[in-house]
Amino acid sequence: MAHIMTPEPVEDGQKSEATVTENGTDRSNVTPISPRAARELEVREGRVRAEEIFRTAEYEGEALRMGQVLRRVREALGYQLTEIAKETRIRENFLMGIERMEVQSIAPGYLKAYLLTYARYLGLPEQEVVQRYTRECGGLDEVKTAAPVPKIGQIQKQRTKWPLIVAGAAMLGAVIAAGVTAMVMMNNAPEEPLSEAPVAVSGARDSLFDNVRTETRPAVDLPLAIVAVRQGWLEVRGADGTIFLSRTLAQGETFFPRLNAGWTVSARNGGDFEWRVGDMVVGTVGPEGAQVFSLAVDEQLPRAAELLAPPEVAATESGKATP
Repeated sequence: MAHIMTPEPVEDGQKSEATVTENGTDRSNVTPISPRAARELEVREGRVRAEEIFRTAEYEGEALRMGQVLRRVREALGYQLTEIAKETRIRENFLMGIERMEVQSIAPGYLKAYLLTYARYLGLPEQEVVQRYTRECGGLDEVKTAAPVPKIGQIQKQRTKWPLIVAGAAMLGAVIAAGVTAMVMMNNAPEEPLSEAPVAVSGARDSLFDNVRTETRPAVDLPLAIVAVRQGWLEVRGADGTIFLSRTLAQGETFFPRLNAGWTVSARNGGDFEWRVGDMVVGTVGPEGAQVFSLAVDEQLPRAAELLAPPEVAATESGKATP
């Protein structure tokens, strides 16, 4: 007698052989993504983040300078300095200095070329990167003073300077002749008898020159300081781009920059800091809530000297103003 075999029921949680396809793989509603597609998706997302960082100059709510923007864009794209240095032929320490905006180690004339190459590698607008970097970095004199190279056809033939030399010599001869004639006439003039009558001396001339000497006195040796009225970030650079200060100052902290040395000041909020001479407030570093880039320290000296002018000078000026 034949026996009829019935299939045993499949327990919950176990998969039946019927759910297996001919190729031996699970049938599912979720389509797996290939590693290549996942990589392309990651690259697109990184490019979107990089463009957002460059456009806003911010990262997680923090304002960035151009060197920091380059670094954050590079990280968003997943690039390493080692591979960039290998492909662009720019030394890795130079790339790191550009991101830190410490460019004093880069030879003059090469910085602009490095910036253009780095921006091109990151896919950023090259000229805009150079302009923003120039505006925010006090050590980029080569970019500020670089003259455009004339195109072919615009170079004019250098003219000879002989006509100018001849004309200058003729003018010099005429001046010498006039001076000799005047001296001869003065020596031949009759001597006038000295007057024995007393001459009144007026002190107006002396006081006038005293005022001139006081007003033109150079503003040197002023204890000009930068004081943080509240916590804020400040950077002070030398004329060659050397960084003397770059950190967050606490409220009440004071920094004395070198005067008449071409130093510059940058701040994320100009209203966080004040120029002071002793206890006297000269003014704020910049408008409240506005960023300040490469502000010259020496430009504050005339204003400070005016506030420190002696009372007698102020009284003299007010006396001149009233009839």
